[in-house]
Amino acid sequence: MTDRDQKLTRLVVERGLISQQQLDECVAEMREINRAGLASVPLEEVLIAHGYATREQLDDLADGGAAPVSARPRNVEQDSTVLLNPPPERDTERTVLAEPAVQAPEVETRAPKSEAPRAAPSNPPTDTRAIGELRGAPPEVVEAARDPINKLGRYWRVVMVGKGALGTVWKAWDTHTRRYVALKVLKDTGRGPEIMNLLDEARRNAKLDHPNVCRVFEANTVQGGPFNTYHYIAMEFLEGKTLEALRDDTMSHKRAAQLGRDVARAVDAAHAEGILHRDIKPHNVMVGNDGKVAVLDFGLARLVDLDPLASAELSRTGRVIGTPAYMSPEQAVGRVHDFSARSDVYSVGATLYYLLTGRPPFEGKSHFEVCFKVAREDLVPPTTADPAIPADLERIVLRAMQKDPVRRYDSARAMADDLDRFLSGGQIVSDDELRFTQGVAALTAGRLEEAVHMFRELMLLESGRGAAGTIVAGRDAVLKKLEEGEYGLTLAIERQQKNYDIRTQRGVIRLGRAIIRSFERVDPREDCKNALEDFDKACELRPESTQARVNRANLLLFSGRFARDRGKDIAPIFKMAIEDLSVAIKYDESYSAGFHNRGIVHFYMGMEVAKQRGDPKEHFFQAIDDFTIAAQLEPTYAYVFKDLGVVKVALAKHLLAQGERPRDLLEQAVDHLTRAIKLQSRLQGAYFERGMANFALKRFDEAIADWMRCIDLDPSKRRQVEPYLAEARTKLSAHKGSR
Repeated sequence: MTDRDQKLTRLVVERGLISQQQLDECVAEMREINRAGLASVPLEEVLIAHGYATREQLDDLADGGAAPVSARPRNVEQDSTVLLNPPPERDTERTVLAEPAVQAPEVETRAPKSEAPRAAPSNPPTDTRAIGELRGAPPEVVEAARDPINKLGRYWRVVMVGKGALGTVWKAWDTHTRRYVALKVLKDTGRGPEIMNLLDEARRNAKLDHPNVCRVFEANTVQGGPFNTYHYIAMEFLEGKTLEALRDDTMSHKRAAQLGRDVARAVDAAHAEGILHRDIKPHNVMVGNDGKVAVLDFGLARLVDLDPLASAELSRTGRVIGTPAYMSPEQAVGRVHDFSARSDVYSVGATLYYLLTGRPPFEGKSHFEVCFKVAREDLVPPTTADPAIPADLERIVLRAMQKDPVRRYDSARAMADDLDRFLSGGQIVSDDELRFTQGVAALTAGRLEEAVHMFRELMLLESGRGAAGTIVAGRDAVLKKLEEGEYGLTLAIERQQKNYDIRTQRGVIRLGRAIIRSFERVDPREDCKNALEDFDKACELRPESTQARVNRANLLLFSGRFARDRGKDIAPIFKMAIEDLSVAIKYDESYSAGFHNRGIVHFYMGMEVAKQRGDPKEHFFQAIDDFTIAAQLEPTYAYVFKDLGVVKVALAKHLLAQGERPRDLLEQAVDHLTRAIKLQSRLQGAYFERGMANFALKRFDEAIADWMRCIDLDPSKRRQVEPYLAEARTKLSAHKGSR
């Protein structure tokens, strides 16, 4: 501290310019700035920045003069508060307002000494405009306004009510609307672009108007003097408890279901506006003193649980930031392309799980341990903790929390509707009623084989009445539903010509219709041509659209299989599919369907080479590599493990024909197929292939059991399986007779 600063520290208090407490704070701020290496700042600059004195006053004091308190400036020239996003009712010519400077409510390295803002009772507000805007305000607001340190834009901070990873939350007074708001003051720790993105998202969220959503009023940045920039979000001020604090042993199952329903309704309203929450958890849901449920912090998760800088910190400290126990599996493993409305549905289900059981769905000692469990470990059913939980309510939770996004409710609205049915004593939606939307979702996600199986199952069902109305089943009902979807998407395309997502979705619908018509050996080329036009246009509008490219490759794969059955050369078609999938993977290395589908194409190409008596090993090994990566990215997807087993069985057969004994390869195939069956018990293809592997390993009784199960699941396979069964029974009898 300079000699001039030493002199000023004594005189500014003696002459009544500021209190000793205010001086101590300015000195501490100066030292922090200098210690951080941001600048070499003298004390007088900090005093000026906070509006405690003008430079002329300080020069007068330093020269031995006296500066009267009445001469204290409003500091219009030295400091102003800039509102970057003024409310509509404000005169746009007054976006720069002369206001007292502000000080950060919290310095990252120093926690506040108390929850209440610091005030100087001996100094009532002297700014005439401040006096006017505080006329009629509650006494606690007037008290807080005695110190300009509490001013932030159009708000006066009254008391801190919370502190978290993003910053501090204050109960504050809005001088424009003359009401209390919750003011979230964000930390700016050198991540300026991310902070600005967060503010932009908060502004978009301001359009959310739903009784179960905490309203966002304003998101702004203000400049407080030459050294400080503050970012804040003004939200609806609610008094009550979070679900985390509210839940106790006395909460009834019915009350938990009501709360879960209201949360789902709020999330659905946000999804209707194209807004994902990303961090639904008990701590982010408040129940007001009036019983109203309000979901907080829409769109604010990005800087916490999903932020790479936060992950780096976690790797050093092992701390859990946010609550990863409520993340969806796709969030836990970072499959960004899978983040969707279904991700929020999972988190709503996890929150309901907590309300029913009193504990998170997954727990661990670190962020990474919990994320591993979320992605890979089976969920303990809620009835394990409380056997009295009604069966239908448990089914709703388990359906919402399926690890595979395709198997969840397709929307938060669907989950809320099922909870409504439960609460009214009605019948919840059956698995059959969900199969159509799941089939479309599987196709959209690039899962061609799974979608084919789902649509084939729908063909076998009979239409009937269920909880949600008519079950979409049978050829005509499914085709009608697809036509309705195509019509709606066509209207949307007419309004939004450059929307690649809508183009992709219409292409998916058209591909779905081609698949269904192919079941009856109807030529699907017209539907395939129309779908290809949509996927081509989507890729043209957005070349990096991995979803459009993967679906275009699926279309080529489907067309190639159909052409193969007609004896045509499929190599050029499969080559184009591999090119599309390789580009998709280049744009998004977390897209498991890209790897999975490329592996499928390589497997088919290997099988074609084998038919021509060539060596398929290169294609089989490439397929194994791709399936392995897909399994790592999506460890709960049964079809990846089934296909990994299939290609290893095919490779083992080829090696056996060459006189090798690939026992290890066959054992690996059995393990992969067993895992696929564990993940999806009705996957008949996995039973068939495991039977083939067990037969090659001379486990004839196990092979027979697998093939019998295959026939049980799909009686149409009997003719294909019977010859293998007969041979296995003969081998088993001979083996027993030789003992």
